[in-house]
Formats: sequence, structure tokens, C-alpha cells
Amino acid sequence: MNRRGRERRGRPAPAPVAVRTAFAQAEVIANGASSRTLFLDGREAGVVDLRDPTKLTFGYMRRIADLIDAFRPAGSSIDVLHVGGGACALPRYVEATRPRSNQTVWEIDAGVVALAREHLGLRAFPRLRVKVGDAAELIAGRADKCADLVIGDAFDGPHVPGSLSVAGFVEQVRRVLRPAGVYALNVIDVPPLEEVRVHDELMRAVFAHVAWVAPPGVLRERSPGNVVLFGSGVPLPLATLQRHAAAAVPREQVLER
Repeated sequence: MNRRGRERRGRPAPAPVAVRTAFAQAEVIANGASSRTLFLDGREAGVVDLRDPTKLTFGYMRRIADLIDAFRPAGSSIDVLHVGGGACALPRYVEATRPRSNQTVWEIDAGVVALAREHLGLRAFPRLRVKVGDAAELIAGRADKCADLVIGDAFDGPHVPGSLSVAGFVEQVRRVLRPAGVYALNVIDVPPLEEVRVHDELMRAVFAHVAWVAPPGVLRERSPGNVVLFGSGVPLPLATLQRHAAAAVPREQVLER
């Protein structure tokens, strides 16, 4: 079905919603009965299913969910800081699978937050705390060792923002993480993965254990794509991550650094 087509049973799909925010041209498109896609400046920035918050469309989000599932069993609570909100697919996943979790989402674009609340079903998750502002500044106000996970999924165009790509920010991430905590960072890159390597160096400077997860073609520097970097002060659950990555469609791989 065309994304602007009609839903099943003849009901019209919701009309696209487009607004100009302080940072981007934002648009929400309905992809059937319950799926909604957020576009920012024409780039697909997030997909959510209004009926099933455990459904993650993007492969990189499923790899982060694999880490979450390995870190803490479903049903048990977890403390998560999300750097970048967008459509808030991962915060919804955590809330659905671990309902008593404490989560804070930092999103710099108030217009995107408003869209998520009005058109992406975010109001259905009242426990999610969403704060508008620059995560590089907001993280300084958090207590030491207050989080189990910090998830970085923020972009300025196709790049991780400069304020989040410096040693000082990664050191702040380590400060707020508990001893066994994990920093998960999504990076979009092209061969020869220069941006990924910058973040790899930043992580390895403060975390004893670092790994990448991505499709084989991306890791071999043959194609562009998403690379998820994990950093922690304790060994990562590499065997579990590799098992899920190998079973993914398309297949992905784990690279220990």
C-alpha cells in the first residue's frame, strides 16, 4: 500500500502532518492502521506502532533492545537516560516490557516533542519524563551513578551533534552510569567509518569494554549504515548480542574492540 493510501476496511489514513520546528522540517506519515513514521528534513527519523510498542522497525533499535533484554529481564525495572527522543520508540519499548522503569528523555527540539505527543501517541506513556534541552547541558544536573543505561540516538542531520561528540560528554555519561551500566550509541556513517572511529576512541578512553554491532557490509567498510557502539566498565554480553545479531534479517555482526 502506498504510504499515503487508505487503510483497511475503507477507512481513510490520517492525513500527513507537517510542521516547521526550530531545527527541522518535520512530518508524520501514517503507514497503515497503527504505524507512524516521523521524518525530519526528509530523513526517516523514527517509526512507532501505536498498538504495539514492542515492535521496533529499525535494526539498530532491535540491537539496543537485545542489550536491554540481556542486561535486565523483562518485567524488572531499569533506569534509562535517552539522549535524543524523536518518535520515542525505544522509551516505549522499555515502558512496555519493564513498566516500573524510570526513564528520562532529553530532546532538543520542542516541536518534535509536541508532534510526538499529538500525533505519535506519546501521551499514552505518562511515566516517560521528556525534557526539552541540550543533553550535553542537562546531563550535568544528574547525580552520580543514577542510570543503568544511557542511550544515544540524537542527530544533527546525519551526524551525532558536536556537543555529544567530545570527551567531556562521554566522561559525563560514565559518571552517571552505575558500575555495571552501559552506554549505547547509534551512529550513521559511510566508509571508511570516520565518525564511528571518533566515537570508538572516545568510548575506549573511558570504558574498559567496547563493542560494535552492524551489518557485515558496514563493518567491512563496503556500505553505509548504522553502527551501534556499546561501552561499559564490565564485560558486555557479547555471546547473547552475537546470537541475536546473527539471527537478524538482514544479518548483523558483533565486533569486540
